Formats: sequence, structure tokens, C-alpha cells
Amino acid sequence: MSRKTDPYRSPTLSARARLVAAVLALLAGCFTPGCTPRPAEGPGEHGAGAVVEPGEERVEVTDGIGRRVLLPRRPRRIISLAPNVTETLFMLGAGDRLIGVTTLCAWPEAARALPKIGDLLNPNYEVILAARPDLVIGSTAGNDRGAVTKLTGLGLPVYIVAPRSAEEIFRTVEEIGRISDCAGEGRELVSRMRERLATVRRRIEGLPPVRAFFITWFDPLLAPGKNTFENDVLALAGVVSISSDIPQYYPRYSLEQVLVSDPDAILTIEHEGDPLPRFDRTPGWKELRAVREGRVYYLSEYLQHPSPLFVDGVEDLARQLYPERFR
Repeated sequence: MSRKTDPYRSPTLSARARLVAAVLALLAGCFTPGCTPRPAEGPGEHGAGAVVEPGEERVEVTDGIGRRVLLPRRPRRIISLAPNVTETLFMLGAGDRLIGVTTLCAWPEAARALPKIGDLLNPNYEVILAARPDLVIGSTAGNDRGAVTKLTGLGLPVYIVAPRSAEEIFRTVEEIGRISDCAGEGRELVSRMRERLATVRRRIEGLPPVRAFFITWFDPLLAPGKNTFENDVLALAGVVSISSDIPQYYPRYSLEQVLVSDPDAILTIEHEGDPLPRFDRTPGWKELRAVREGRVYYLSEYLQHPSPLFVDGVEDLARQLYPERFR
């Protein structure tokens, strides 16, 4: 059982805040599948309060939740409302046009030095307006629909991405590339991501799937349920999540349920503010076959990032589960 330290984790960043905020936003009615998105109304639909250069060409696009937004063809002043958006923009080469990010945007290192516009659920509207962005990008992976509605009502062009599965992460990367005038870079980045995942698939081909319990949060014990991108991503490394058929997004789980399911492996990520026990010394957990056999794996935090970084997480997981296939 090896623990890994994430070199990109900010020492002052509360991972508990990051995780809880994202989970709460997903569980709220605002951005969950089944909500019927309504096009923005009034001035916000066309970003009347945004910076518009004289003679600048603008295009109307439909975002990830079905809203119509009028955007500049080449935005110069971009604000990101979520870490996955910030990570994607930097990987597309558009990081130099970011003028504001959330307090939770910690990758890459350059993102930490950018002006902060609040957190995932509580953006600072005055700071955002004062920055005069010509594009604001939010995400269903963390942002609150009420905040988006207020920003559009203030006349800002807000585009929302919806990365709820691996395929939708690919689509999100291409969408962000397209609206940031990096369409070619977006297609190339997705192609590289797919190639890396294909390499993982080839290396683990023929191996039986691993039934695993993935701990999203330990206290209280939470696991990813149906329609969460985590379970979709785990499957790319040959893992079948034992909680993937539960209707809730992040249901509470009990140790008794885990004992009954008797998974092949326990998967978890170390988060600040949620200390993990020594499973091999903790009553109940130490009785699990996975724990007795030493199959508790501490994974890269990137596995939970709905951005291009999730591919790093898949590779890390596959290497830990099948080291003989990656020598």
C-alpha cells in the first residue's frame, strides 16, 4: 500500500472545501441531469455588459446545458469559474488570457498567482464585473446555477460546460477550445488523451475486471453512485465500481455494505481535512479480503478532475493495479 503526494496540491488549499463544494453543487437541482435548462433571458443572453472591442466579430453558440450565448470569436479576457476549466485552458495554451480564477484553481502553478474571483459556489460578482471579462466559463462540476443566472443577468457572457462522463470531458475540451479560439489545439489535445487511454486499454487487455470500492470521502463514508463521471473513469482502468448502480450521485455507504460486497480492492484519495485510518489496523476494515491482501490503493487526485488531467489519474490507477503490464 503506497501513498503518493500530489506535487500540485496547494499547501493552503482545503481539499475538503473543494470536494464538498463540488458534491453539493452536483446534488443541488441546478445542474443535475433531468433539469430542463432554459435559455438566458434579457441582456445576459448576449453579454451586454461584457467588454466588446469596436468591430469585433461575435458568434452565437449553445453551451453544455443548452443555453444560447453570444461570444467574441477570439476572447481576450477570460474568467474561469471552476478548476477543470482553468486546467483545460492552460493545456490549450490559452492560460495567458485568463484574468481571474477561483480560490480552488491550483493547477498549474501559474494558476495560483492569478487574481481570485471567489470560490466555486460563491463567486464575487463585483470583482468579476470590475475585471470586465469578455468570456466567463463555468462548469456543472462545481458551480451553482443560481450564480450563473446572476452573472448572465449582469450582462456577462457565461458559457457552461457539462463534463459528466469521459466522453463528455472530451467534448468539453473541444468546446473550450472552440470558444477560446483554440479549436485546433482542442482537437489535438483530445486526440492525445484518447491515444494515452488506448495505450492503457491495450496493456490491460485480457485481464479480468477488478471489483473495487472507491472512497470519495471517508467521514462520512461516501462513494460515487450512478451517473457520476468517477465510475466512468474507473472503468477505463478495468475497474467495476461496486457502488455504480446506486441511483444517488454520492450516496452514504456503510462498512457493513462494503463487507457484504467483499470487493477485490479499496481505492481512495487522500484529502486534507478527511484523514484516512490505517485500514489494516481498523476494526471491520481489517477484516476485508482486499485489506488483508494488501489491495488498498492511494490514487492520484487527478482521477477526480473532469479535465484532461483525468487521463493521468487513469494511468496511475492502471499502473498500481497491474504493475507487471507497465514495466
